[in-house]
Amino acid sequence: MSVVKMELPSPFPRVEQKASLNPERIRCARETAGLSKVQLAESLGVTSRTVANYEEVGAPVSQAAVLADALQVMPSFFSVSPHAPLIEDLSEGQVWFRSLRKSTVRQRRSAVGHGRNALLFFKWIEDHFRLPECDLPFADSAGMRPDLAATMLRAILGYGENLLPEMTSLAEAHGIRLFSLPTVGREVDAFSFMFDGVPYIAVDTSKTAERVRFDIAHEIGHLMMHEMVSEDVAAAGTRDIESEAHSFAANLLMPERRVLGMVPTHASVPQILTAKRYFKVSAMAMARRAYELGRLSEWEYRQACSELTVQGYKNGEPRGLRPEQSKVFRFVADTNRQKGISVSMVSEETGLVPQELHGLSFGNIWAVTGGSSLS
Repeated sequence: MSVVKMELPSPFPRVEQKASLNPERIRCARETAGLSKVQLAESLGVTSRTVANYEEVGAPVSQAAVLADALQVMPSFFSVSPHAPLIEDLSEGQVWFRSLRKSTVRQRRSAVGHGRNALLFFKWIEDHFRLPECDLPFADSAGMRPDLAATMLRAILGYGENLLPEMTSLAEAHGIRLFSLPTVGREVDAFSFMFDGVPYIAVDTSKTAERVRFDIAHEIGHLMMHEMVSEDVAAAGTRDIESEAHSFAANLLMPERRVLGMVPTHASVPQILTAKRYFKVSAMAMARRAYELGRLSEWEYRQACSELTVQGYKNGEPRGLRPEQSKVFRFVADTNRQKGISVSMVSEETGLVPQELHGLSFGNIWAVTGGSSLS
């Protein structure tokens, strides 16, 4: 006797899973663009509740082009590959900003957004190039006094009390991922963070080369001394985190014994300028260091700052250094030109528009391919 199997129709309607754009990527792109949900909704011609839904459960794939245009990314930005870094894991609390009082929450979120974009960019570079691994003693220097941390780093780098070379090249050679910061407002200065054990530093290239040099040293100070400092401790103000990083940078770039040997007591402004050119720092930073080391009295320091301001050194560096260039991005740029890889390919694979690539790469718009090495 044969048994006939019958398939009865389900009483429940079948719900098909529709493909959607990644909700976290939509939020990240909106924050980077510096838009509120209401502003994005107005740009799209939808309600703010619709935008909120996009960021909670995702947007229809049909909205990719419209969202990309409004948020200045490529449509591919909203489609996450299995090997892409979880950029949404980078939060404002993980980033060391120079001043929380000067910048707004929206500006800081935008800056963090550019940091997330840098993660995508560097992941793409690392898929094609071998970048140096970080060999700096971040784990061993946590909580160390600024002057001792700076002295230790100088010893590890092999410079003793000698003049340090270009800070951009030095940082890149030792595995720090350095990138330039697209414009988010002058209130947001250089910043740094660790992500998956890799250090990143963002710099503002609109500043003078001397100040960028100091900024990089300042951010290395954060990475060395403050990685283990909790967000609560930093917010509570029980430690002056920014002053510690500033002191580290001053000690790193202007070692005490070398400064005392070059800058006399009651130093004149011309003598300060001579020292500042030797150490490749700003005139104001040099005057401050001379004051901190007792070469200038408080009155002399104030007088020196006034005279330097008159000479144009408060907001600039007359006849200053040429801007430092990224050797990493230059190497990749040269290789790209040889390979003939288009910018559109980089944009499509990273999800970042050419303007963002340009802003992150010290002004280089390029693409990379094929297993070259930077080590």
